[in-house]
Amino acid sequence: MIARLKKIDTVMLVIFILLVLLGAATLLSASFAQADLDKKNPYFFFMIHVRHLGLGLAAVFFLYFVPYQLWVRLYWLLALAAVFCLVLPLVSSLSQEVNKTLRWSPYLMFQPSEVSKLAVVCVLAYYFSHFSHKVRDFRYGVLFPVLLMLLVAGLIYLGMDLGGSVIVCGIVYLMMVLGGVGVRWLVLMFGLLVFATYRLAMVVSYRSDRLVGWNNPWGDPSGTGLQIVQSLYAFANGGVAGVGPGQSQQKLFFLPEAFTDYIFAILGEEFGLIGVLLTAFLFLAFAGRGFVIARAAKNMSGFYLAAGMTLCVVIPAFLNMFVALSILPPKGLPLPFFSYGGSSMVVSCAAVGIILAVASQSQEEKKPAQAERPAPEPRGAHPAAAPV
Repeated sequence: MIARLKKIDTVMLVIFILLVLLGAATLLSASFAQADLDKKNPYFFFMIHVRHLGLGLAAVFFLYFVPYQLWVRLYWLLALAAVFCLVLPLVSSLSQEVNKTLRWSPYLMFQPSEVSKLAVVCVLAYYFSHFSHKVRDFRYGVLFPVLLMLLVAGLIYLGMDLGGSVIVCGIVYLMMVLGGVGVRWLVLMFGLLVFATYRLAMVVSYRSDRLVGWNNPWGDPSGTGLQIVQSLYAFANGGVAGVGPGQSQQKLFFLPEAFTDYIFAILGEEFGLIGVLLTAFLFLAFAGRGFVIARAAKNMSGFYLAAGMTLCVVIPAFLNMFVALSILPPKGLPLPFFSYGGSSMVVSCAAVGIILAVASQSQEEKKPAQAERPAPEPRGAHPAAAPV
């Protein structure tokens, strides 16, 4: 065990620790007032966050010592488990709607869309590592990933979680990019995804109201534009250096979801532009290191697994930050390692554990078997592959 710990990727570990510490400090401040009002204990939400973090750290430790190849081999079992987790809230009489999203039950506020991200990555890691030489063929490079995406994203959408569906679609799409799928299919697919997301958002009234509010938040600053206006006020109040830790005014019941969906705005108010840029840099560094680890993997399954797990963290992170900055329309998405919520924390930490496992085991693996090739350029294709 000690020998294995010495091989841990210290760069990724340091980035992870910095994100966790900054996230905990921000959540303590952002949740303080609401916890004092609702629970008569200003540390109530923070202590639960710490418990979630403890579970996440346990997941990191456990997954670091498990051979990452196991998750690729068990892709079918993970896929079945993910589908079960997504279907259960749709058919169970115990399922409960929380913030317009179905959860398992009143006793277990588990968000199944979070776990489905990891399962999708494992399935695609197996698939692309075995059919990498055929990805230019529509049947192999496009048909199966799209069917997988439609199944998982569709079940998530039926659970009233459009944001989760968007994240899964983003993961599948970018893994297809890394796999070397033909450009014409990627361009067509991107256009269809954007169109489908817009149409699905307009079907439900509260989602269409969000789009209207995002387009002109100042037209109804106390209604459809409330979150956007108050979030922008938070960033404006923060300026360059911020108002100081714990000194946010927007968290005092002006900004809804201050310690969940819009925690990034509270960070911007208290730590200013410096804190915003630091957080963005840390997630960019996480992405960069994750892809460096993926490129260093000695086999294709390790490459796709590390790259996919990296996407599981950075896609929701940047979507959340873009929403808080009003670059994208409002949508309930957690900021990994920052937002209050056990599902997001544990799943994000699990992704880190698998990435670290790939990094550590890549130093020990021998030359891959004939069935697998060394990791190619992300856009490269097998020499024998037929052109599009």
